[in-house]
Amino acid sequence: MLAPDRFRRLRRNLKSGERRTMKERGAALLEFALIAPFFFFVVFGGIEIGFMFRSYLAVQDTARVAARVASVERNNVDADLAILESIQRRAGALNADISRVVIFSAETLDSPIPDHCKTDFDSSDGECNLYLVDLAAGDSLQTVIDGFLPEDGLKAADREAWDNVGVYIQYEYDFVTGFFDSMTLESEAIEVIELDL
Repeated sequence: MLAPDRFRRLRRNLKSGERRTMKERGAALLEFALIAPFFFFVVFGGIEIGFMFRSYLAVQDTARVAARVASVERNNVDADLAILESIQRRAGALNADISRVVIFSAETLDSPIPDHCKTDFDSSDGECNLYLVDLAAGDSLQTVIDGFLPEDGLKAADREAWDNVGVYIQYEYDFVTGFFDSMTLESEAIEVIELDL
C-alpha cells in the first residue's frame, strides 16, 4: 500500500498535469486563433490567383482565335460579326465579363493598340472599331453591329490597306471567393492579314 504522504504527492502531480494540459490546450487555441486568418488568406489567395491566371489564359486564347478569324475574314463586310461570334462562343467558359472589344490595324506584330481606340466609340479614322458589349450576358451581336452608322467604323476599303489586324479584349474578372473586388484585365493578339491565293 501507498503511504498517505506518497498518495497525496501522486494525487497532486496528477492534478497539476491536468492543469498543465488545460493550459496547453488554451495556448494552442489562442495560437490557432492568431494564425488562422493569415493561413486562410494565403490559401484562398492562392486559389484566387490560380483561377485568375486560368481566366487570363482563356481570354488570351480567345483574343488569339478572334485575331485569327479577323485575319481570315480580312475585308469581308461581315468580318466584325464573325470576330464577335468567335469571342462569344468562348465567353461562356470564362469567369470574366467581356465588356470591350476593339478590332484594330497594327503596323507590326508587336505594335500596341492605339490609345484612342480603347476609349473612342467613333473610329472614323479607319484604324479601329470599338464594341462595348457584355458578351457573357448574351447581347445580340447583330444589334451591336447594326448600331454602327454607315459613316462610323471601318469599311472594307479601310481594311484593304492593312497588313496586320489585332483584337483587344477588356474584361472584368470576378473573384471566386468574394474576399477581393473585381479586377479589370486586358488581352490582345495580332495576326498577319491572309492574302488571296
